[in-house]
Amino acid sequence: METPATRRKVVLVVEDERAIGELIVGAISDEPGYCAIHVGEATAALETTKHVTPDLMVVDVRLPGMSGLELYDRLQTDPRTRNIPILFETASGSETILEFQRRGIATYVKKPFDLNELVSYVKRLASGRDGATGGPDAHGPQQHA
Repeated sequence: METPATRRKVVLVVEDERAIGELIVGAISDEPGYCAIHVGEATAALETTKHVTPDLMVVDVRLPGMSGLELYDRLQTDPRTRNIPILFETASGSETILEFQRRGIATYVKKPFDLNELVSYVKRLASGRDGATGGPDAHGPQQHA
């Protein structure tokens, strides 16, 4: 029987580029105590969160249909998913950074990212040692435009 201390942390990776998503999932799942799930679009992520409450989500900003930021906004409206830490990945420029700032989001990595660095951020966020949705004292993979 798993105790809270031995329970594996579940990371939901929302990435429409299959190869990138599988790469991230593989790297996270290789870490002891972590299990990652890959979905290719925001609607699939919303459906998944109805059945599984992840400890953390890694979300691409540019997704087909609903963007990663729209997904974030939807997650914020549900008490069950409001407090899930989210690490965004983006290839976008300053407009996206402004949208992050407007929402109080401080944790993101810019593509191309270092996979080891991304896994390190995931481990920090999933263990609660970092404020994923920001605040003045949030530390992490922030980039300044």
